[in-house]
Amino acid sequence: MRILILGGFGFMGKNLNNEFEGSNHIIFNESRKTGCDLLNYVSLRATLHRIKPDLIINASAHVGSIKYVMTNAAIVMNDNTQMYVNLYKAIAEVNPKIKIINPISNCSYPGIIDIQNEKDWWNGEIHHSVMGYGNAKKAGYILSKCYESQYGIKTINLIMANSYGPNDYVDEERTHAMNGIIMRMINAQKNKDEKFIVWGTGSPIREWIYMPDMAKIIKNIIDNEKWNLPNPINVGIGMGVSIKETVMQVKEYLNFDCEIVFDINRPDGAPIKVLGVDKFKELFPDFKFTTYNEGIRDTINYYKGVL
Repeated sequence: MRILILGGFGFMGKNLNNEFEGSNHIIFNESRKTGCDLLNYVSLRATLHRIKPDLIINASAHVGSIKYVMTNAAIVMNDNTQMYVNLYKAIAEVNPKIKIINPISNCSYPGIIDIQNEKDWWNGEIHHSVMGYGNAKKAGYILSKCYESQYGIKTINLIMANSYGPNDYVDEERTHAMNGIIMRMINAQKNKDEKFIVWGTGSPIREWIYMPDMAKIIKNIIDNEKWNLPNPINVGIGMGVSIKETVMQVKEYLNFDCEIVFDINRPDGAPIKVLGVDKFKELFPDFKFTTYNEGIRDTINYYKGVL
């Protein structure tokens, strides 16, 4: 199969490439680095004509930390929505038989929901801290249904837990939450800081998915031709830990002697974000997720090597 990974040089893209290495699939990586700008319709359409993919994994997004997506809410909303519009329009024009795997962040769930089940995805407003990014992801889902209705384009929408792991940004403003904690703490230890500041109270509960696991799941879907999954479907462990517990675990692994200070003047985000995964467990009964302990340790080792 000819697989085009949009955002192939980013966080998810690099982990996908590691997972597909040695497979029988032909992988193409495209991003602005290669001249394919999803905000430029002509550029994207030319890329599809040139590569002629059978399937697209949409690993491209304008995203960042909570601080980043709050500060840049309008730009984040505009860019991510425009990328979706251009993608579906180009596929409809070039080849509507191209399939799409579209990962969606679980921040697209209503902020008031604790256990995020698929049936509740539309039952409330997205938390204000992520309204630009979360609503853009929902817009992508709506576009996928509209283009399926009119053009028959098949999309698998995967709602994933908060991700962490190797190959993310090294910019603290753009990296994902757990990776940001790990990077900042490594740097604080290098600087021999006596205090480590954490945004908010530390009380929010978050579920985390190790990005290499997400890549394995996507490959599993493709290899086993699971094109008729529930749409959307949650992908995760179904268990969360508090930000405070996560910070303390990173501190312990680094053997960092410092005081943890929680800046309660900073936003917490939604109080609880844990996915309901009954459908996932039914359809992927044998999948084994990387444990938090192992994933955090491996991520720390990765960032120690690149910072």
